[in-house]
Amino acid sequence: MDNEKKLNILGLIIKVVIAVPALIFGFIVMTSGVNAESDELVKQNFMESFAFSGVTNISFYAIILAVILVLLFFVVLLVTRPVQAIKSILGIVVAAVLFFILYSMGTTDTVESLGVVGDITASEATLDFTHAGIYTAIIGLAVCSALAMFMGLIVKLIKN
Repeated sequence: MDNEKKLNILGLIIKVVIAVPALIFGFIVMTSGVNAESDELVKQNFMESFAFSGVTNISFYAIILAVILVLLFFVVLLVTRPVQAIKSILGIVVAAVLFFILYSMGTTDTVESLGVVGDITASEATLDFTHAGIYTAIIGLAVCSALAMFMGLIVKLIKN
């Protein structure tokens, strides 16, 4: 069997085993009518329901499976093509360094200055962490957008 057929079968298995049950449980959860304004007893009973547990468990297992597959593919890439693997990890390292620089700088925002209503509280560390994550994502998107606009020119310069 050729590679494309194997990948199609693997994709179909993933859809049937993970995606379909997740969609069914997710639909049940979304149409349950339970929300933040619901009675505490109703919310508690809902959180103990089969559908909510199913969504939680499938999400948890999907995240674990994704992390394992990413690490496995990175190890395979490191063994088969070490130079390309090091280049691919370089972006993650740069993003992590940027994140920790932004995290160490902190933010001047407080729960009050953000205008948060209700009984929601957040520590200064949580605000700093969120601030650093958002700005890291924005900087990453801006850099990727700028590179995408000039990628044709960059490739032409490299080839010549």
